[in-house]
Amino acid sequence: MIRRAFTLIELLVVIAIIAILAAILFPVFAQAKMAAKKTSDLSNTKQIGIGLNIYLIDYDDTFPMANYRNANSSAFGEVHWSWMVLSYMKNEQIFVSPADKNGGWAPSCWNGTNNNRGFGVPSVQSDVSSAAACSIAGYNAGIYTTQVGRLSYTGNQLLMPRKRTANDTSTTVTQTQIDDVSGTILLAPMTESKQCMQKDGEYRTYRNAIGISLRGQIPDGFSSTPTAAGAFPLEAISIATAKQVFTCTTGTVLPNSLDHTLRYSHSGRFDRGNNYVFSDTSAKFRETYSTLSPTKFAWGKEAYSLGGSVIVDPLTGNPVQ
Repeated sequence: MIRRAFTLIELLVVIAIIAILAAILFPVFAQAKMAAKKTSDLSNTKQIGIGLNIYLIDYDDTFPMANYRNANSSAFGEVHWSWMVLSYMKNEQIFVSPADKNGGWAPSCWNGTNNNRGFGVPSVQSDVSSAAACSIAGYNAGIYTTQVGRLSYTGNQLLMPRKRTANDTSTTVTQTQIDDVSGTILLAPMTESKQCMQKDGEYRTYRNAIGISLRGQIPDGFSSTPTAAGAFPLEAISIATAKQVFTCTTGTVLPNSLDHTLRYSHSGRFDRGNNYVFSDTSAKFRETYSTLSPTKFAWGKEAYSLGGSVIVDPLTGNPVQ
């Protein structure tokens, strides 16, 4: 029996079929991989939610602050909410999303001598040295941000106030103050973009996000309750404004007119949405821009940490639902 080798044409046909199959299957494999990461990320958020639930039990139903400064001064460093709840988690890796392409942000001021306690620094953040980062933050020598080693999640500032010092008039919030605990965001995924996270040379990994603005879509840091009459009513950030804010994910440096702290959250870690922890400490997926819809606004119907005024739809002036 004579064995016949493949002809060149036959080999080319086989190669073409393999290439077609690969082109069909590779996107399917990529989607399956991302779906697995989405499920794992949801597990992370659920576990953080459980830790926060235990924290609430121990602290009279009160959510942690976003961060505070030791001795009322930045010179002595800041303590971040992730460190406040870490004792209920026992595992710092939970604070890093498996889908975070940076592997989580390092603290804004980290200890360079021990490589951020062994957690390292993502390459996107390493353009600023530890010494320079701590100097920008205004810390004394040998003082570092008290925060988990790497972080992929940020809080909602309306529930976890930015009360850095006693001079900030924002207040802590209890779970019972929230009128829609299962529909109000407590934790959101953190941006992975350098241009969104960095401002004035500092990687502001301690900053929480907020989904509201002063009247006229004017951004504010909201460490204190607004007092100017022209600031009211406080508005939900519109979807149009949010889309402009999220242009920082494409490398755009935001002007001051778009310096909303929504920039510190993610525009969509999983296609068009994210896994969020809600104020009842449950976790579920929602499309990013749907969280800003005035008819199903998920960032807080009232300015809970900022005096409690009603948040309104910027187009109609009616309270958000």
